[in-house]
Amino acid sequence: MKMTFPDWRPERWVDFPQNPLIEPPNGYVIGDPQVILPGELDRFWHMFAYGRGAIYRFRSEDGVGWELERTITSFARWAGLVYLYREGGRWYIFYTRADENGCTVICARESDDLENWGDERVVLRPELPWEREGRLVQVRNPCLVKVGDTYRLYYSAGTVWLDDCGYEEPKYVSFAEADEIYGPYRKHGEPIIEPDPKVPYRNFGAGALKAFRREGGFIGLNNGIYRDEDGRSRSAICLMASDDGIKWADAPFNPIIPPTIGWKRALVYQLDLVNYQGRTIIYYNARDGWREGKERIGASELIRN
Repeated sequence: MKMTFPDWRPERWVDFPQNPLIEPPNGYVIGDPQVILPGELDRFWHMFAYGRGAIYRFRSEDGVGWELERTITSFARWAGLVYLYREGGRWYIFYTRADENGCTVICARESDDLENWGDERVVLRPELPWEREGRLVQVRNPCLVKVGDTYRLYYSAGTVWLDDCGYEEPKYVSFAEADEIYGPYRKHGEPIIEPDPKVPYRNFGAGALKAFRREGGFIGLNNGIYRDEDGRSRSAICLMASDDGIKWADAPFNPIIPPTIGWKRALVYQLDLVNYQGRTIIYYNARDGWREGKERIGASELIRN
């Protein structure tokens, strides 16, 4: 059966005129936004993001103007790449924790109020040969989806090195499943997204995946890692679809949010997709340069037909 995609062609995504919305509090990088909509916690918009090993919480009246509420440094010496999940009135935060060598595991904590967090649980470690590929040994970029009674944790693993940026990015995407939210998680065992020289926007690394349930299957937003015709490192947001959340297909009009100019001149990275009062918005971080680049958070909105 032919895969169907929502009509999210790149020309239908328009930058917020106020972009970029959030400057990095540390002066260098802010990324991987996770948004809580008005009514989910209180009357405000909230956002969790990270930069240089700290987790930041922002608040907004309108989803455009954001103020820093809190900096969380108690989780670990370096923690970030967060994902928020809510179930039964309780919040769970999944995050990537790094050691002093830049090698990472995926951890989780829970909270009733997003203020006071329980003890850390390590839920995933890099164990398989392909997960340990690259200069740095990492599992990272968690995304949790409930499939029936099963918790499915998508994650990135393995690394590729971006010489012109001076840091690593994920090589593969896979998933693990569990009957309980903290595990134990049973790994699928092999990548479900990997670099492909035939795919120009994913010819070097798989990046990360955010998966969302939809009627009859799943949609995914993936930031593939690639080298352009000049050999520059790039990343762009691409739309994917799947019947089962395991075998994914690329939309024929990818990428939907590519690098352009200004604050997102070099790379467009990870994200959150929200639907609010009939509006479809992607919040994401982007980089304005390579080794000396700065990362900020902005948003693009889907223009209705």
